[in-house]
Amino acid sequence: MDYEIKALTLELADTFADYLAQVDFASTPHWATCYCRFYYSDCSQKEWMARSGDENRAEAMQCIKEGCQRGYLAFDGERCIGWCSANDARSFTRLQEDIEHQIKGKKVGCVICFVIHNEYRGKGVARQLLRQAVQDFAAQGFDAVLALPIESQTAPQKQYRGTLHMYQEQGFQEIEKHDNLHVMWLELPQEDRT
Repeated sequence: MDYEIKALTLELADTFADYLAQVDFASTPHWATCYCRFYYSDCSQKEWMARSGDENRAEAMQCIKEGCQRGYLAFDGERCIGWCSANDARSFTRLQEDIEHQIKGKKVGCVICFVIHNEYRGKGVARQLLRQAVQDFAAQGFDAVLALPIESQTAPQKQYRGTLHMYQEQGFQEIEKHDNLHVMWLELPQEDRT
């Protein structure tokens, strides 16, 4: 089934925040307060865990207003059913030390987080969000797209970064592997750039 995918804009900021506020994070309750701010921060884990949901939500709303928190929302009719965090890789402060050797002087997009409504998991929503992100990165003149999926049979919640298979379907290639972390890279063709 095809769902409508929309880029996060100021007009959709409340939809984004309200969607994340109502998602069932029962298996990972500490994620309920994130509002997709974790990878944009560089505070310690202890400092991060001390942050409130209200603080993260307010920061997210401000960053959406400034255009520095980006991603995509999926809709089934009027109902928001999914979120994907996708931005310039350099925007994700927490990742910089680990990815700098890959991105070097290139303009690289990064897809880092998916939050799919429980009722819509396994229905291709994340794949559609990923496909839209890749298309837009290409249209915006990015050189490549980076993804960091974690494969875990014992902790399926770790697949919030997407599955290895969905990236392979889009043509991503594995360029590094660290235990169950796969570093996936998609070189964007020149003809797709504007």
